[in-house]
This record gives sequence, C-alpha cells and structure tokens, in this order.
Amino acid sequence: MKKTWWKIVCVVFLTYTLIMGLIIPLSPGLITVTPDEGKTGDTISIKLKGYNTHFKDENNSIKVWIKNDSLKYLDCALSFNVNSNSEIQASFILPYLIYPDKKPAFVDIMINDNKDGNIIYDEAIKINAVKSDASIISTNNSRKCPDSYTVSKAPGLHYPNRNILYESIRNLFFHVPMWFAMIMIISVSLIYSIKYLRGFNLKDDIIAVEAAKTGILFGVLGLITGSIWARFTWQAWWPNDVKVNGAAVTLLIYFAYMVLRNSVDGEQKRARISAVYSIIAFTMLVVFLIIFPRMNSSLHPGNGGNPGFNTYDLDSTMRLVFYPAVIGWCLLSLWIMSILVRINKLTKHFNSANW
Repeated sequence: MKKTWWKIVCVVFLTYTLIMGLIIPLSPGLITVTPDEGKTGDTISIKLKGYNTHFKDENNSIKVWIKNDSLKYLDCALSFNVNSNSEIQASFILPYLIYPDKKPAFVDIMINDNKDGNIIYDEAIKINAVKSDASIISTNNSRKCPDSYTVSKAPGLHYPNRNILYESIRNLFFHVPMWFAMIMIISVSLIYSIKYLRGFNLKDDIIAVEAAKTGILFGVLGLITGSIWARFTWQAWWPNDVKVNGAAVTLLIYFAYMVLRNSVDGEQKRARISAVYSIIAFTMLVVFLIIFPRMNSSLHPGNGGNPGFNTYDLDSTMRLVFYPAVIGWCLLSLWIMSILVRINKLTKHFNSANW
C-alpha cells in the first residue's frame, strides 16, 4: 500500500477530472449578436442568440442593457421581445461615444434575469460616430431604465461561457495538464542525465531515456488535443503560432535524441552522449516553449502580451477540476515512466542471461 498510494491518487484524480470535466454545464451566455455594427443615432434592432439560457421562462424578470465601462456609459433597451429560451430581439438607440484617439467605440450587451444571472457579451456592437451631436447621448434620463439586478451569477456550478471557446473550454483539463506533465517528466530526464554524468551509473541513464520517451508521448498527445482545440477556436488545425511551432520543434529535438541513442554503439558511450544531448535539448525546450512565446505575439494565454490564466480564463469552478487534473496527469506520466523503466531493466537482464 505504501508504494501504490500515489497510483490510487492518480486514478482518483483522473476519474474525477473526466467526470467533473464533462458533467458540469457551461454557464448561460450569448453566442451571436446580429447585426453587430451601427452608426451614431441609429435605432437598431438586434437579435441575441443565447446558450443554456432561460429567457422565455424568466420573461418577467429580464433586463437588457448596452454599456461601455471605460466611457462610463449605461443604457437600457428601447424595447425587447423574448422569442424563445435562447433568443431575444432588442432595440437600442446607439449613442455618440468616441475615444480620445477618435477610434470607433464598442458597447457591451448585458442581460440579467433571476435564473441566468448576468450575461455579458463584450464589444458586441461597434458604433461608427459619423458626427458629434450632444443630443445623441444616453437616453437613461428620459426613460425609466432598470439600473440594478437581483442575481449576479446563475446558481450552481458552471464553467465560464467564453466567446470562441464555448464547450471546447473543457479541453483545458486535458490539453494544458498534458503539457505540464510533459515538461515535468522531461525535467526528470534532465535530472537523471546530469546524475549519470556525475556517477556514470547506467541505472540513471535508463531512467533518463524512459522519462524522455514518456515526455515525447505526452508531447504528442498535447499536440493532438491542441490541434483539435485550435480547429474549433481558431478555425485551423495548425495555426501559425509561435508556441505551436515551438512545441513541434521541441518534439523533433527529442525525436532526434532517440535516433541518436540508436545510432551509437556501446552502453557507456551511448549514455554519455545522450546525457549531454539531453541537457542541450532541455535548454531548447525552455527557449521554444517559454522564452520565444513571451517575446512574440501568440494566440496562447500568457504569451506576447496575451493575458495568462486569470479569473477570465480560469474561474473558481474550473480550478476545482484543473488543479486535480494537473496532479493526475503528472502522476500518470510518472506511472508510465516507471513501467517503461521496469521493462528496460527486465530486457537488459534477459539479454545478459542470453535468453
């Protein structure tokens, strides 16, 4: 039991990740706003398409606004009609809003009801200001607009409903932890490569190579899950992104590591060359996966000025699943590595016994 407790933790955490990652629903949100552009002073009728919403059920409690927080603007709809639980038709007067640099302004759309809470679609409508007219301002003063809401969040556990991501946000529990596991297990390979160079113990070399093999496995899984995710979010199986390309180059470097090992005769010579190469390969991993993405524009969070995981990307509900997922996938990589190490040692033992 003392030797297997971490394997039990691995199974429990991965089972928990699979179940919780799939059964918790997405929070109510808007998926389309049509049309999404207008001119100052226009009275515009907009169709709002919701997801996991309950507009019809909560018809009596619905409130609809347009807002711009940076310009301190808030106004309610002239009128709206609830067509179904997932569709609202709303009319607004587009105000004169303009930034100091004279760029067109955007307004967010916010819907609130007692069951769905607050639903916000950021930068939903682009306003092209054709002229400056002091009379085209918020009509809040001339109409009784609701300026408060009763529920800020839908009750129960929900994953955040983010534009572009939608249901694919669940891939966060698989794609990202796989890369964490890959980096962790590759670090194990680095540590045992250095340890081999200090004592020239072939047992350290065995652990180093099997850890590298496991890292390659998780790297390939990370690329596959990332490619599927990219297809749904960025409409491309392989976007021209510095981190995606860096991940591919990193895997090629470690594939070359395996080719190098198979091309060198003599166990000690092979182990020494491989250990040195492993150190260089890990340095390249840091460069291509961590340094370059932060120096260049990237679609991935936390790179090139793109904000990292925060309350927008990773809310409290997702953390309940994400952190156990990271631990579970990392433990799985250690488990696979330990199996490969045992197979390697048994193979060497049988070969030495001339079986």
